Amino acid sequence: MIAKLPLSFSFKSASDLVRVGRDNDGGYLVSRSDIDNSDVLIGLGINDDWSFEDSFKKLKDVEVFAYDASVSQKYFLKQFIKSVIRIDRPKIALKRLKTLLEYRRFFFNPGNHHLEKFVGVETEERDRITLNSIFEAMSYQNIFLKIDIEGSEYRCLDALISLQSRISGLVIEFHDCDINLKKIEKFISDIKLKLIHIHANNFAPVRSSDGLPLVLEITFSKYCGTRIETELPHEFDMANCRERDDIQLIVEKQ
Repeated sequence: MIAKLPLSFSFKSASDLVRVGRDNDGGYLVSRSDIDNSDVLIGLGINDDWSFEDSFKKLKDVEVFAYDASVSQKYFLKQFIKSVIRIDRPKIALKRLKTLLEYRRFFFNPGNHHLEKFVGVETEERDRITLNSIFEAMSYQNIFLKIDIEGSEYRCLDALISLQSRISGLVIEFHDCDINLKKIEKFISDIKLKLIHIHANNFAPVRSSDGLPLVLEITFSKYCGTRIETELPHEFDMANCRERDDIQLIVEKQ
C-alpha cells in the first residue's frame, strides 16, 4: 500500500538509525547518537509492552521512568488468574503469565520505575500528571522521550516545545492524523529537533481521498548526523501488523 504525506513532513534521515524494541508493533527507529547522549529515558504509555524501554536500557544503562495508569502488577495478575479459570485456552494463560513475569523482571529491577499515572491533562486527580511536572521533578538534562498515549500526545505538544532544550531524542506516535494534521504540521515547524524518520502504522487505515495514514510514528533527534533518505519504509522498519504489508510512504517534494 502507498501513502502520501505533504511537504511539511520533509526530512533527512539519521545516518545512525537503530531499531529499538521488539519486532513489529512496539519497536521504533531512533538515532544511536541520541541514545548514547541520554541520561534518562521517559516512556509515556506501555500497556503490556515495555520492549522499547528494555532494549534502550541494554544499549545505554540509564534510569527508566514509564508512565501508564492503565496497567500494574495487580492488573497483570488478575488477567492471568482469569485466563487460568478458562482451562480451554491454555495459550492465553501462558502468554499472560509471561507478561506478568516479564513485568516483574523489568520493573522490579533497580533503576526502572513504573508510575501509574496518565500524562497530559492538568487536573487534581492523583492518577494524572502533566509533562511539565515530570520534567520539573527531574535533574537530568538529556532526556529521551517515547510517547504512545493513544491521542493524549496532542495535550503534550506545547510542553514538548517549551521543554525541548532538555530533550535528547523523541519518538512519538500520532493518532487520528486526519483530524489533527494541522497540529502535527505546526509541531514539526515549531520544534528545533531534527525530524529524522517517519513510519506509518499499518494497524490504522490510509485515507483514500489523499493517501494520508491515520497513525504515524515520528522520530526527532538532537545529536545525529543526517543523510538524504527518500525511501520509506526504511530497511530497519517492520510492519506493525505482521499479517499485512508495510505501508510505503511518499513525502511530497518542492
